[in-house]
Formats: sequence, structure tokens, C-alpha cells
Amino acid sequence: MPRPGISELSAEALAEYLARRNMPGQRSKTAITLLRRRRAALHRPPTPIPPVAERARARFLADAVAEIERRGGETDIEGETRSTPLSVVERANGVALLRAVGWRWYGKRVKPRMVELAYLYGKDDAGPWAVRIPGTATTVTEGLSWLTPAAVVKALAAGRRVRRQGDVYAIETTKGRDGRGELPDAHTWRPETRRLVHRPADGRKHRPLVLPWPVEFAVQRTIAMGRGNGWSEGD
Repeated sequence: MPRPGISELSAEALAEYLARRNMPGQRSKTAITLLRRRRAALHRPPTPIPPVAERARARFLADAVAEIERRGGETDIEGETRSTPLSVVERANGVALLRAVGWRWYGKRVKPRMVELAYLYGKDDAGPWAVRIPGTATTVTEGLSWLTPAAVVKALAAGRRVRRQGDVYAIETTKGRDGRGELPDAHTWRPETRRLVHRPADGRKHRPLVLPWPVEFAVQRTIAMGRGNGWSEGD
């Protein structure tokens, strides 16, 4: 059997070989190991850089997931051996639909159950927003339709003006109904200046909405973040 060449010796064996022959240079096992690593790095092919479009998609998904997590939403479905993360299904008119469909593991005593998660994500004048919608939604249009109050749909069909500020819709109405409707705590209607002001608890700010015509308000309802299925306000 042929003897291995010097380059094929282990770092420890090569250090011993050089020491016995009193050869010059770095002869310790550590020095030889570091030298070999440096040489290997010089010949290692560079890591390919993903195309710009692919990196942009990854960045967009990461931003959307971060906003959903900030609001307390689930971003993956935990299975027995692996999890199913959210992915961007569609982007349209500045809004994205994110979904995840997978088997959720509840432990050995409970059978896994197929679970669907869905969120709408976008940005407005106050920054990023995300709301949870039914997991069965498969398009942005479907998600927005579910999210829009019936009063808004009716008003638009009748040709009345509608403006939105976060989770509140200002619907054109008659003088007798001006200022009516429910407003969440973060919204304030100032009839003397005809301004709707929004100050979310997290410190973000929407621009005041100036409404010179009579308006009544409708609030957007979403599914609460987390594992529950209760109702929640958007923003």
C-alpha cells in the first residue's frame, strides 16, 4: 500500500513529521490547521448572491412577518416534526395576502388538525399595518371584501363618498346624521374643525382626516390576533 503524501497527512501527523526533521516554518498542529483553512478559503467558490427580485421578495416577507408578530399574530403553524410558515400569496394595489396552511400539533393525546392562517398586510401614512382575516381567503380582493363593513359597501354602491383612516370609515351622510357612529378610543372626531384625529396606543400617527361634508362612522372589524377566533379592531 503506497504511503500518503505530505499534503495528505493529518495536521497532527504533519507537525510530528516536520519536527522530527527539524524543518523550518510553522510546525505546530494549530498553525498547520489554520494554514490549510486559509488555503481552502482561497479556492472555495464564492457564495452566489440571489437576484435582486428574489432578495426584495424575501425582505418584503420578513417585514410583513415582523409586523404580524408585533401585533401578536401567529406566523407559522407548529406541526409534530416541522412548522409551516407564512408566505406571500398575492400582492395587489399595495396590499399583500399572506397565508399558511398546515397540520397543527396539539400533543400526543390530541389528533393534529388542519389549520389555515391568513393576513392582509400593507402600509399607509402611519406606517405598516396587518390584520387577520379568515384563513379561507385566497386573494387580496376576497380579504378586503370581507374586511369592509356592509355600510361602506352600501354607501359606495349608492355613489356616496367614503374616506378611511386606519380602521374607521367616514361615510357621507345627511346633516341629521352627522357625527353619528362608533369610534374606537384611538380616534377623535372634532366637529368644530371637521377633523378626524387618530392617535394609536403604539405612538404611530395618521394624518388628520378633513371631512367638510356630513359623515357618519363605521368601524372595521377583524379577527383577533393569536390563536383565538374573537373579534378585534384593526387600526
